Amino acid sequence: MSQQAFALVDDRHIDELNTRARLYKHLKTGAEFLSLENDDENKVFGVTFRTPPDDSTGVPHIMEHSVLCGSRKYPLKEPFIELVKGSLNTFLNAMTYPDKTCYPVASQ
Repeated sequence: MSQQAFALVDDRHIDELNTRARLYKHLKTGAEFLSLENDDENKVFGVTFRTPPDDSTGVPHIMEHSVLCGSRKYPLKEPFIELVKGSLNTFLNAMTYPDKTCYPVASQ
């Protein structure tokens, strides 16, 4: 990635996966971008946010589902289901962990 907004933090080859890994950091926000290059036919990306909970009420998980429920601008009741039906995805999901929420997508 040659964008001036990002700095290359690490660049290495992972022998076990026959993969080149590059970690970039956005200079203004500190957001990290990890690029993995290999010969796998699936092309994958994921967007992950830190969502540490303040308590045990499950707010991050509720927010994960709310993000996928449409909006005024995108008035689909279940846009996630429409993506599953109308795309060439090989994997599409959303997952909430104890400290983060991830939205992974894969396609060939």
